[in-house]
Amino acid sequence: MKALVVDDTSYIRQDIREILERNGYEVIEAENGAEAVEFYKEQRPDIVTMDINMPKIHGLRATQMNTNYDPNAKIIICSTMVALSNYIKLGKEAGAKAFLSKPFSENELLTEIKKLNL
Repeated sequence: MKALVVDDTSYIRQDIREILERNGYEVIEAENGAEAVEFYKEQRPDIVTMDINMPKIHGLRATQMNTNYDPNAKIIICSTMVALSNYIKLGKEAGAKAFLSKPFSENELLTEIKKLNL
């Protein structure tokens, strides 16, 4: 299984990487929305964790671009912005399949991944 971790903060990418690698995933990292779109097309990951506020391309736009490319993309929005219900609505419209508010635990992330039927 392959995962794409997208966040502009390196220590958050590292935290998510460690959780996913402990659970058998090969992890690719992207530090902005433009890389998220490029790497998704190149690597076709099984899941994506996507931050919202990022440089180059906003996380919601990158989510929309990836789901336009692959309607079955399994993207989990991982952001402090998820606490605002409007962002969940916008995320769903962009094609996100799950949502986590940062900070989150390993168990919370794994629970959301299981909901995606992987």
